Amino acid sequence: MPRQPIFRLPPFTIERVFATALAETVDWGLKLLGVPDEWKRTRGRGARVAVLDTGADMFHAERGDLSAAIVATADFTNSRFAWHDRQGHGTHCAGVIGARHDDRGVVGIAPECQLIVGKVLGDDGSGTSVGIARGIDWAVTFRPHVISMSLGSPQPDEGIHAAIRRAVAAGSYVICAAGNDGPGPRDTVGWPARHEETVAVGAVDQNGAVAHFSSRGPAVDICAPGVDVLSTYLMGQYAKLSGTSMATPHVAGIVALMAAHRLATSDPLPAPADLTQLLKETATAWQPGQGAGSGAGIINPAKVIGINRAAPIADQPPALRLGFVNVYLPGRAGDLLSIGI
Repeated sequence: MPRQPIFRLPPFTIERVFATALAETVDWGLKLLGVPDEWKRTRGRGARVAVLDTGADMFHAERGDLSAAIVATADFTNSRFAWHDRQGHGTHCAGVIGARHDDRGVVGIAPECQLIVGKVLGDDGSGTSVGIARGIDWAVTFRPHVISMSLGSPQPDEGIHAAIRRAVAAGSYVICAAGNDGPGPRDTVGWPARHEETVAVGAVDQNGAVAHFSSRGPAVDICAPGVDVLSTYLMGQYAKLSGTSMATPHVAGIVALMAAHRLATSDPLPAPADLTQLLKETATAWQPGQGAGSGAGIINPAKVIGINRAAPIADQPPALRLGFVNVYLPGRAGDLLSIGI
């Protein structure tokens, strides 16, 4: 049988690690996008987000900023540490989405959403294409509104693509990192972000300019903050990381706010096939000469959430309690996928 493609992208950048406890911080990306204003309408309660990555840090998951957020976990990498994160990447992405508003550390975009954490990339930052597909199928059993995947490859994998199609058919929005290969003579966006069923996310810096490392090409749909992003990290610490990996959970968190608000106001959710168009139509468009190959512009939470019939926070539907599930699923033979972004 032919070998499956090896998934590999340039590594994300660790800008700074904070070993001491932080007073609760609203990071620059949330401020740039106006997310705190949207918390008057919704904080994401009732929305479920699957983060398929390197797992979650044990301290943050059990006693820290993610302890009230994570409702299900599973390992698909055959790690002796099970779902616990040894890279920091998955913990960081999870925190951008759902770190709690608890007077410590950082606060995520949707601080009342629920997180479903699947470890599909292992302790060395690699995993199998089979494991990733299995992780997507596992996540779908929890009926997530959003699936966030900050991983990729220069070649497609049909098993992963088929799993994404099943997720979309089940009603999940699939958000993927475009990659960190920067501009080039050809399209530099990786897979699975290039699949038409996914939303491909590029990165911008604090000035709203496209990050130099952000992959370019017609497959990019939208951009979000991805430079010097502060979030949860290993051993209960916090770190600033850069990459389209960090931009992806920004989009996932905002889509979770949209889903939660529509649930609270009894308005229908857009079909997964319509989400990309919604994000593009509501984006803050690039100025002439800017953003070439980087999609429609920067995500605009106020317009994505859109509906102004805001229900009081207290009147939102109660969160679905799935329980905190620790599942160990041994990996299977397959080709390596590296964490790269």
